[in-house]
Amino acid sequence: MMLASGTAAELLALDDLEPWADPAAHPVWTAVTSGQAPPRAVAGLVLALYPAFTGRARYMLAGKVTWLRPDDGREIFADLHRALTVADADADAGWAAAAGALGITGEQLAAAAARPRAEAADLVTVAREHGLRSAHEGVGVAWVLDRRLPLLLGQLADALAGHYGVADDALRHFRFRAGEAGAAADRLARLAGRYLRDPWQVYQARRAAREVLWDLTALLEAVGSA
Repeated sequence: MMLASGTAAELLALDDLEPWADPAAHPVWTAVTSGQAPPRAVAGLVLALYPAFTGRARYMLAGKVTWLRPDDGREIFADLHRALTVADADADAGWAAAAGALGITGEQLAAAAARPRAEAADLVTVAREHGLRSAHEGVGVAWVLDRRLPLLLGQLADALAGHYGVADDALRHFRFRAGEAGAAADRLARLAGRYLRDPWQVYQARRAAREVLWDLTALLEAVGSA
């Protein structure tokens, strides 16, 4: 029998404090947000992230709907509907606009989508498989992606506007997602309280979160070594 060493909220908060657990602190990311990265490196980062958060990857977290209660499932589907019907929520158009402002061509985006980096492809696969496996593992993945991505995109938008001369019109999607940060954090806190009910579920959720973080870190490492 597995014994709890703390509540789900306490253990997830401890994980957040691990130095490796914050993508915003990664040297590749901080080089961009501080304006120290050359424009070519910034374009390389956007091009590497593009296939992880656009196209079919936009739905990688939808698998957890299979395991969620109806009211929580409706909320996930509302997110998907908004992404398909609200212009600023459209990840495909938003990432393409930011990429175009950095000089990335449509042909380059298409090539990145068709042949993503191994780390980006693995990130999408791992996130989707955990969501299909159980509600608590899906919540673990969302604890990382749903909660952190709006914050990261807000930082990226600020950096692109402040350091790299990207016009605000090309950053509308990133700004829209950044505006969802508070609601995303509240929702994940609620989902964690609802679905992480015993030590085994908490363990599996934390493991899923770590695997996604490792993939995201590996993707940043690959960009840094390119």
